[in-house]
Amino acid sequence: MQPKKKKQKLDENSLLGYTTDDFIKSQLDELYSGIKQSSSPSTDQIRECLVSLKPMKKKTIAEAYDSLKSKKSLWPLPPEMKIPNGNFKFLPPVEVVHVGGGRTSTQLRSSMTSDLLLRLSESFCEPKDYLNGRYIVKRALFLMHLIPKLLKCDFVSVIKFQYINKDVLKPILHVKCKSGDTFNLIPSGCVFKSSLLNQDRNAVRPDKVYEEGVECSEVHTSYYNSSILADMYSDQYLNFLSVVEDSQSLKQALTILKFWCERKGSGVSGHMITSILLHLNLSGLVSSEMDTLTVCKQFWNFLSSNLVSAISTGIIVGDPTKTAGQPGLYTDTCANLCYNTDMVSLKELVHHSRVINQLLESRDHNNFISVLTEKVSSLFDLYDVVYKVQIADISLPESSLQYCGVKFRGFIDHIKDILCKAYGDRVKEIKIEYDLSEPWSRKSSPTRPEFVLIGLSIDQSNWTRVVDRGPSADTVDAKTFKEFWGDKSNLRRFQDGSIVQAVVWNGKSAQERRSILTQITEHVLNRHAGLSADLIQELKLESGDIVGRDYYEGDGEEQAQKIIKTFSELSKILRKCSKIPLTITSVLGVSPVLRNTDLFPQAEYQVERARKQTGLDPNKPTPPFVKAHEMVCHFELSGKWPEDVRGVLRLKAAFYLALKEELESMHISAKVNIDFMDIARNGFIFRLRFLVPKEEKLRAGNISFWVPCSGADLKVQTVTLPYVSSHLTSLSLKHSAYPLTVRFLKRWVACHSLSNYIPDIFCELVVAHIFLSAHNSTPQTATSAFLRVLSFLSSFDWNLYPLIINFNDELSSETLEVYKNFMNTRRSYPDACIVCPQNELSDLTRDSPTKSSLNILKHLAEKSHISSLDSIFKPNVTSYNVIIHLARNKTGRFITSQAQEHHAKSTYFPVVEFEPARRYVEELTSAYGHLCLFLYNRYEPSEVGVVLKRAENSEVKFTVNGSMAKVRTESGKVKDNLDAMLSDFDLMGKGLVRNIEVVNLEV
Repeated sequence: MQPKKKKQKLDENSLLGYTTDDFIKSQLDELYSGIKQSSSPSTDQIRECLVSLKPMKKKTIAEAYDSLKSKKSLWPLPPEMKIPNGNFKFLPPVEVVHVGGGRTSTQLRSSMTSDLLLRLSESFCEPKDYLNGRYIVKRALFLMHLIPKLLKCDFVSVIKFQYINKDVLKPILHVKCKSGDTFNLIPSGCVFKSSLLNQDRNAVRPDKVYEEGVECSEVHTSYYNSSILADMYSDQYLNFLSVVEDSQSLKQALTILKFWCERKGSGVSGHMITSILLHLNLSGLVSSEMDTLTVCKQFWNFLSSNLVSAISTGIIVGDPTKTAGQPGLYTDTCANLCYNTDMVSLKELVHHSRVINQLLESRDHNNFISVLTEKVSSLFDLYDVVYKVQIADISLPESSLQYCGVKFRGFIDHIKDILCKAYGDRVKEIKIEYDLSEPWSRKSSPTRPEFVLIGLSIDQSNWTRVVDRGPSADTVDAKTFKEFWGDKSNLRRFQDGSIVQAVVWNGKSAQERRSILTQITEHVLNRHAGLSADLIQELKLESGDIVGRDYYEGDGEEQAQKIIKTFSELSKILRKCSKIPLTITSVLGVSPVLRNTDLFPQAEYQVERARKQTGLDPNKPTPPFVKAHEMVCHFELSGKWPEDVRGVLRLKAAFYLALKEELESMHISAKVNIDFMDIARNGFIFRLRFLVPKEEKLRAGNISFWVPCSGADLKVQTVTLPYVSSHLTSLSLKHSAYPLTVRFLKRWVACHSLSNYIPDIFCELVVAHIFLSAHNSTPQTATSAFLRVLSFLSSFDWNLYPLIINFNDELSSETLEVYKNFMNTRRSYPDACIVCPQNELSDLTRDSPTKSSLNILKHLAEKSHISSLDSIFKPNVTSYNVIIHLARNKTGRFITSQAQEHHAKSTYFPVVEFEPARRYVEELTSAYGHLCLFLYNRYEPSEVGVVLKRAENSEVKFTVNGSMAKVRTESGKVKDNLDAMLSDFDLMGKGLVRNIEVVNLEV
């Protein structure tokens, strides 16, 4: 008895861990030890080399430029920038200061480069150098002068140029030493009068930047001014770093926060994270006495509640009692540290911090570290629509002025302004992303992005709007509206009598309505930026190619609506039937098509009197597959049901027959089976089941010909599945992207030949989790949601955690508490444990998917998530050992190029749910599932891939249960008899199997 008491005590301790922060603290300590840099590289050699440089004679900027160009190093600034007038004299840096994470011992292991600040001499700049990019050019000349000097040093291996924080005006030197250490050399410390560089001042004159004849007004150059001010005050925050250097908890928290920010890919620099933490310290919200977790909590609380408002008024790091009066993060009232960071990136951090805070408040310690370290790998992780736009070489003088004439930066600002105006309330946020992170050789031209990625966070209620109403025709704004939209804008009269300018987009089908944003993007960028449609690409999954059929209108959603409409008509008819003793109170739809999540909605069937096919005639194809759409009927309450299961079944059969008679009097065809009834209406088949409350208990342990399934299975069919289906239907109505996402996932599963192992309800529940999860923003498009599903499947550990989907918060607190100790009772749950209301024991996934199926699914998701969109649905058949080729016209799933016509007055009933390929694979799995995996695409079953679980010649001990397809070896053991297996495969599929191909028998 003593060991049991000890085990009980351990369980109590594990429960206690869920009620304290000790578990999270230990996780943070482990994370910190894995991400911190073990030691900082020595800077003595490079510091000594830089400080010992000798000054050069004064030259004009043009002369210095010409002399340095001849030394095999190309100009590191964009070619559009003109060489200004003025003088240049090289002076060695006054001081070389170790900045960034290397100074505070908060350097990440993933970022091994140390930042060195080269403080320029006060006499390096002249009073007017802040004008017209002269300081920018002199700074570049300073870097070019360092290159030949550094190359003479024995410890230097390679020198490249690089942009820091995507600032094209300020390149830096990326130096790699022979020891493997790398350094970024950042010149800084210019001295100008700060009032001359206020945000509302112009410091770049158009006539000094552009050629003659270019028209451009003197607009504010806030970016240019902030870029120079950031250099002027770059080392000011170093005075506050002693607080971090002296506190281990602050060091640890800052390292973790930098890592968190890097994983989220927001583009916010470590310098900004450090400055915000220093601001919190000076504000009294963070102190060196706090532990690491408390510091991180305070940081995330500030971000989630105050960051946007504080940035909007201007945070002053050194003086928390004041505000700068203008947006930004300032070391004092002038230098804005986030001048190169847009507000959208900061809002991304706010979103991620709120997710972390929700986990901490809910005490969800299991998911804390996984959410903290989860990597945002693409724009689709946060945004709904993504466009890839080629950068055009066009002149936009006013947009490019604050970048000293750099065209691509002006182009990016210009298209963002245009798109913001065009989208209006259709889009909540616009994020433009481009890559300037890679260093480039000193012997090549500066790196320049060829394209930008535009991420859109859309408004679900407005983004598919077909008509954009403009101003009234008799107003001044009507002319502006017309000039912006061009020939797309026309006068239109609306039902309220108003005559206004309006733009109408193509949107007859659901597929066309989802393309309205693309129509807008192509039109306005062509009109205002000169971009043709072939330079604009929406990165998305083409629904018509993936889930469409030639005979569909659109991608099948309209076909599903026909079935839903027919179901509604039939439900009304059933509720009015009077020949059944009990009144039908409700009719619940169970079939996926009734919530628009069926992969290929069934076309209307066709019955030909002269062509009734009931067998596998070798000269004729099998009947086309006709799906039965499941539905469940509830009766009014009655105490007169028999107490015997056979009596219940007989009474139900009598009800079925009575209902059939009444329906046939209405010219509605029907067929009765032992446990259900098929009804034909408008070319579709609906399978009706009656729900009797006591039947589940009566069927328990009583399975025979007359009792076709157990009580547990009946409960799943008539109680659990309808209840979950009702929630999924509500979800599909609330989130328009949910149905198409489910269809994408089902298609992906089928394309990778997992139809035999992954049930449809599993796909629907996993997608539902993505839409209901509080960890991420709700996706609004199917492409974004599907990629997030793949990311989830590639990372979720089904062995350690249950997937809890709490529809409408209906799960009780007791149920949620039970699953906190999931590992203690793991063996009593299915391999894929999905918990939701009425499915607390995961009955829906009781039999499948299995552990091996989940491992295959995870492997495929990992490969698909990192591949291009074009290759996600391409299967890999190279891993098959044997391929069983099927006769396509015998599978019932061969695709016709035209829709089938339905004869409404036909009295013939079609063959329902006849799938020879599925039955064949099920029989193979039943007989040889312990030896092989049988992989096939249920919707296009042209072949069955066979994967052996053991090597061809592997020997095992003889057992009676495992004696099928075995042959005895000389050692007395047995091995798989592959010849016999292949012969059985052919025999079991006689008439269906065309031939069997042996590819490779090595496991």
